[in-house]
Amino acid sequence: MKLVFCSNSGESLPIAYRLRREGTDASVYLHNPAYRNNYEGLVPKLNLVQLKRTIRQADLVVFDITRPNEKTKQDVALLKMFGLKSSSPSVFGPVADKLRKSVKVIGCGTICEEIELGRAKGVELAEKMGFAIPETHSFKTLFDGVKFLKAHKNDMWVFKPEKNQDLDLTYVEKLPGELITKLEAEYKERLGEKIDFILQKKLDGVELSSEVWIGPKGPVHFNHTLENKRLMDGNLGPAIGSQSNTVWIENNPDGICVQQLKQVAEYLQRAGYVGPCDTNCIIAEDKKPYFLEYSPRMGYDAIYCLLSLVKGRLTDFFAKDFAVEFHGGFASSERISIPPFPYADSTLLKEYARDVSILNRLENLPQFWAEDVYLKNGRLACAGADGILGVVAARGNSLGGAWGNVYRAIEQLKVCSYLQHRLDGHKSLSKRYETLQKWGLVNG
Repeated sequence: MKLVFCSNSGESLPIAYRLRREGTDASVYLHNPAYRNNYEGLVPKLNLVQLKRTIRQADLVVFDITRPNEKTKQDVALLKMFGLKSSSPSVFGPVADKLRKSVKVIGCGTICEEIELGRAKGVELAEKMGFAIPETHSFKTLFDGVKFLKAHKNDMWVFKPEKNQDLDLTYVEKLPGELITKLEAEYKERLGEKIDFILQKKLDGVELSSEVWIGPKGPVHFNHTLENKRLMDGNLGPAIGSQSNTVWIENNPDGICVQQLKQVAEYLQRAGYVGPCDTNCIIAEDKKPYFLEYSPRMGYDAIYCLLSLVKGRLTDFFAKDFAVEFHGGFASSERISIPPFPYADSTLLKEYARDVSILNRLENLPQFWAEDVYLKNGRLACAGADGILGVVAARGNSLGGAWGNVYRAIEQLKVCSYLQHRLDGHKSLSKRYETLQKWGLVNG
């Protein structure tokens, strides 16, 4: 089987590496030039010309992420290579749509980027799918947002920008009125006055991501993820997208969000989409899921947990439209980074992360999904793209068993540097799972 991954920052490189270990012909196109050294010497990487030629011979093309059109040289070149308008609001979506006419494609599409990158559009669709929605308001200027917040000081709000902007821009109020100061001072200076965003009323409850994997004939399976997004213990430090995860398969046809996800799957399937779609919700004390956002793509780092639950070959997961057997129980993960991640600039990356040696052999680390790595003179080392060394993901029959296997696997890493990861990931996520148990929403 010949498989091509289209990636922005190498999110699927660990997957491609494992597929190659199984004997699958997997290669990766890396869109972001800052990540071009990642997996050098480990996985074949394609430039634009090679991508177009290789796709003609491919059995399957996988898009591992969505991407807005930022009008970079790479964005314009990719769109032009496939005969598309450089003014397109997104990049990977139009390419995926065009390729679907001639080759089997998993992931992405214009429709996916519309509901993920367009917050208001995602909320509108979720309402049609039967989700409860937190009070939500759309704005085009910070001035209008501040005016609204001043009139609603007694409530707590969440700021979410349109498109995939910097992770730290999404902000959840900890004190009433806090966002007013943040928008008037910090965000105005950083972003300017004009920016599309939404404000959502903050709800208390358990944040849960529920995912459907959609095959050509409809939903194939469902799974759930609990996630810590902050770097440090106690949910302190910067939001980095994902730090700790716990994933399990949903086998109950009446499980959390299953009926809504079936409707989302039908909607995306009509557009020809094949792949995952994640719905992030707050499960409130009334036991109802309140919609937050869609991610119709592979989720990071949850995908490594999910693939850890696959029985047999990972190649079959992609080749058989996700119709494979899974292990019961749970899979959990911790992201491993080299301090002082997150890096403020490339100078610090070069000083602290680049070329840091990893003494293990990658093939001897089955639970380590390496990310920012390459082979240098036959030696495994950090490539220095972002300092995220990788993700340790492990499964277990119980939640405690999965986390125990994660921490034991972390201890096996032999890296010539101090490492960063949370020590309370298991406590935080286990507590949330226990709350869902108490509410009768998951198995005991």
